[in-house]
Amino acid sequence: MDVDSHVLLAEIAWSRQQFEEAVEHFLAGSSISEDPALAERTSLAAHQFNFNDIGLQAANRWLSLSPTDVRAYQFLGIFEFRSGNLERALELFADLMSLDENKTAGFELIVEGLVNEEDTEGAMAVLSPIVEAHADIAAGRYGLAQMALRTGDFEKTLVNAELAATLAPDWVAAQLLYARTLLIAGRTEDALELAGHFAQEQPTVAVRLQYAELLISAGHGSEAREMLHIILEENPGHTATVRALGFLSLAENDLETSRNFFNELRAEPRYRDEAFYYLGRIAENNENFLQAMRSYSRVTGGTNAVEAQLRAANLLFTRLSDSESALQHLKDFGVANPNYNTEMVVAGSEVLTRMGRIDDAMNLINKTLEEDAEDEVLHDARVQLYIAMAREAENQLNLDEAQALLRKGLRLYSEDTSLRYAQALIYQKQGRIRRAVGTLRDLAEENPNDAGLLNALGYLMTDQGRQHQEARVYIQKALAMEPDNPAIIDSMGWVLFRLGQYKAALGYLERAYRLFPDPEIAAHLVDAYWVEDRKNQALKLLEEALQDNPDSSLLMEVEQRIQL
Repeated sequence: MDVDSHVLLAEIAWSRQQFEEAVEHFLAGSSISEDPALAERTSLAAHQFNFNDIGLQAANRWLSLSPTDVRAYQFLGIFEFRSGNLERALELFADLMSLDENKTAGFELIVEGLVNEEDTEGAMAVLSPIVEAHADIAAGRYGLAQMALRTGDFEKTLVNAELAATLAPDWVAAQLLYARTLLIAGRTEDALELAGHFAQEQPTVAVRLQYAELLISAGHGSEAREMLHIILEENPGHTATVRALGFLSLAENDLETSRNFFNELRAEPRYRDEAFYYLGRIAENNENFLQAMRSYSRVTGGTNAVEAQLRAANLLFTRLSDSESALQHLKDFGVANPNYNTEMVVAGSEVLTRMGRIDDAMNLINKTLEEDAEDEVLHDARVQLYIAMAREAENQLNLDEAQALLRKGLRLYSEDTSLRYAQALIYQKQGRIRRAVGTLRDLAEENPNDAGLLNALGYLMTDQGRQHQEARVYIQKALAMEPDNPAIIDSMGWVLFRLGQYKAALGYLERAYRLFPDPEIAAHLVDAYWVEDRKNQALKLLEEALQDNPDSSLLMEVEQRIQL
């Protein structure tokens, strides 16, 4: 076919919401067309719907037709990044920077491409060397600060935000980002002083809005409300201000006022989905479940789309006892909104599991995987279903069946950590401690920085075996990684107890119990008090723990042992 025929077929498929077919026709047309605009259009559509393989081909074609177009480098870099080719992405972004004389626009394109990617650590790994290569460009520091903020690396956020603010003292966006990071760092007065200064010097709506948001975050709700109402008086119906007042009222639990503000936003396309989501939350809080479901059902995009449908289905399932309608709601939403179909299928499988129809849940996942065998979310869901099925068999005391289900899962996902960990737990329940320890040891060797695995291995070795010194090594390593984790602190106390170091054990066990008064920790602490001849404390703690946890087999075992 010629180019025009491919484009026509693409337009028809697009109008029918058959987006993958549409983008494939766009790609076919761009591959025989000399017009870079068609390759650009294909790249943008592939990016929008996450068709990465098509996007790579389209962006390569775009770049070959427009070798000096920085946006071609931008999109090809993004597609290479999504494919896991971080070095190639870095090369493309470096080439993009070489085409930009003042570098600022180049950084803006790179950050725009990376800032919303799920692999935030990978994005940081790609952006950081480019920023260091152009260390005196404020836009680079600003972008790196934004990225670090998403990853939770507040130290790097603060350093780069401060550098951006220093390099560009008149750049309001950089100064306000620095103010936000100061607030996160606990320097509230400095943050508000800096933002307040710019709100006075450049009293635009945008700057005053950001200052109001900082006031809200700092707990200065009345000052923020006063400023927002002034902005609204000067700019009647200003949607961003209405939105901020809606959130402020919601935070203060003034639901009626908040509902009124979000009702105003329903007609604004930019905030429509968000408005209906929060209207649903308010209605649900007021136990107006039918109104909540109507609002949730109208959330068809944005960050809250999936959660809104899960909430609607949950209301049908739990409040209205209509499980079939819950399943149908998820199915219908997935069909009408193909971008969310995978999430709806997984949610449907979870509803089926809660109904006790685990086999149907597995059939749903398997059927969907036949249509899209590469979907990692579906594969993860299938893994979790195998674990859920094994847990159900375990609850019915059918440990052999539980092991059989896990082995079936492991035939498909032989390296999956969660399946192998579940298998180790079943081995332990079966009394096959050597097999359980062997499985956990393999997992710990493969995941040496997983504190949970190290702790599980060490605890099992000391609780069910006699390898106390080796167990202590694993637990000490876990504790170094997570020094405030009560489960690991308890394990440290227990291994010291098993080694006969009772006084040292008591310190850890008492701290663990203060952090998390769990019956298992209580049982360990009772034992430690008893052997240290602090019998009154032991008996008092045992009595209190049994009152709170009368069905705890560990506490009953300790009680029987003490009485004997």
